[in-house]
Amino acid sequence: MKCVLLCLFSIQLLIAEEVEKYTFVLPGDSRLQEVSAKVSLEELQSKHLQEIIDQMFLIARGERSDMEKGVMVGLAAPQIGILKRIILVDTGVEMGKEELGQLEVFINPVLLKKSSTIVMEREGCYSVADCLCGIVPRSESVVVQALDRNGFSLTREFSGMTARIFQHEIDHLEGIRFPDRVGPDGVLHWVKEDEYPEYRKNWQQWKVLCSWSDWCAMKSGKKHN
Repeated sequence: MKCVLLCLFSIQLLIAEEVEKYTFVLPGDSRLQEVSAKVSLEELQSKHLQEIIDQMFLIARGERSDMEKGVMVGLAAPQIGILKRIILVDTGVEMGKEELGQLEVFINPVLLKKSSTIVMEREGCYSVADCLCGIVPRSESVVVQALDRNGFSLTREFSGMTARIFQHEIDHLEGIRFPDRVGPDGVLHWVKEDEYPEYRKNWQQWKVLCSWSDWCAMKSGKKHN
């Protein structure tokens, strides 16, 4: 019995070590500004790459338990230090609703088409300071081409919140984060963790602003206000 318990404990330790293998890189990490590499079919079929995908799912699901805080609706591999064109997207979430959809993985995603209709909406990100949000212009709908984790090609159309998530996550693969899309003349907000429920309701009237210079300092790993 003792031997069995020791074996189980060893297995749990190995699993814990594997879960902690990848963590979010800091906002000033230079990898967040690099272009990620395409995944070959041979690489996609490897155990290592499949384990990376599994790890991404584990990390994302761990950030989806508390709707009172910021919840994860997308994740790009560069956010955890892996410069590969892999993203997770919640393909069923809707803005304004308190329910999440299903996370799906997309390999080498490409936006084949973006609508000319532009929508301004709030965004946050795990690869900026925890309390930074902004009003980001995005196309209302997109057509996405990618591979699934088995290497099969897919082409799908998305609109609304899901289209926004795709644009946000694919930007990560190009070394772009949402404040870069906002630009120096746009609006960035400081939002404390306990203010998220209020921010979701009143983001259009939010008064606590983040300056462009603060974002540039954060992006370069320097101290900001």
